[in-house]
Amino acid sequence: MALAWQDTLFGEEPTRLSFDRVQRLQLDERCWLDLVGSWLPGHAELFELLQDTAPWQQRERRMYDKNVLEPRLVAAWSGETLAELPAQLQEVRAAVSDRYRVDFDSVLVNLYRDGRDGVAWHGDTVRKRLPEAVVVTVGLGERRRFLLRPGESGPAVHTLHSGHGDLVVMGGRTQHEWQHTVPKSGRAGARMSVTMRHSARLPQSPA
Repeated sequence: MALAWQDTLFGEEPTRLSFDRVQRLQLDERCWLDLVGSWLPGHAELFELLQDTAPWQQRERRMYDKNVLEPRLVAAWSGETLAELPAQLQEVRAAVSDRYRVDFDSVLVNLYRDGRDGVAWHGDTVRKRLPEAVVVTVGLGERRRFLLRPGESGPAVHTLHSGHGDLVVMGGRTQHEWQHTVPKSGRAGARMSVTMRHSARLPQSPA
């Protein structure tokens, strides 16, 4: 698979995983984001490794009484296959599990091959199982717009540009009360979003 994206010509490459530069964006009293730009060391090398070795597939979903291909590729690890995660992703999983005090037991990578790929407005399905959740996303490849809005309609009220190893963590009741999207774009290079989720309740969540 040959994909094109433009790496940054400026900026410092981090030497280790660190939360020293984390910034908290409080969406409302129950929803928040943690943000760290250029967080992941070796993000370009990880992009290439996943491009060449991840178990990519293009899923179908039912829309308007017919099956359509999702406009992106996905690769997933959970359960026993977590042991097959690349070492760099294992390191990321350990770091965020320690930071947020929960075991991130599933990893999904979305591959947006170019601007024709995207994902519509949605809240992650983890909201159906948990009253609160932490969802970790590391952007690889070219930065793309990552939009957020409250509720299920209306325009975006926050615009992020995620890629180049950036960390975006959505927490609290964000998946219940906000939606996010990576919209299609007229011109865009390849981008991956490495997303980690948990199935256990957070320690502070009510029983």
